[in-house]
Amino acid sequence: MHTGVTSLASLPSLAEVYPFAGYEPLFSVIALIFFIAFIAKQISMDRAQHEEMIDHTAEAVATPAE
Repeated sequence: MHTGVTSLASLPSLAEVYPFAGYEPLFSVIALIFFIAFIAKQISMDRAQHEEMIDHTAEAVATPAE
């Protein structure tokens, strides 16, 4: 397969070689927001699951203070 590029001297005259060139900062911010939202959701789900586990064990097992 031949690309037609024979020398790197003509590299500045070439156009973008992939779509959405220049949007990398925007995509990075979107990925960071998704990551933060994902971690926050995971923490809240874990917290709810642990609270449910604690509530069920409190009913089944008497506390030493009783």
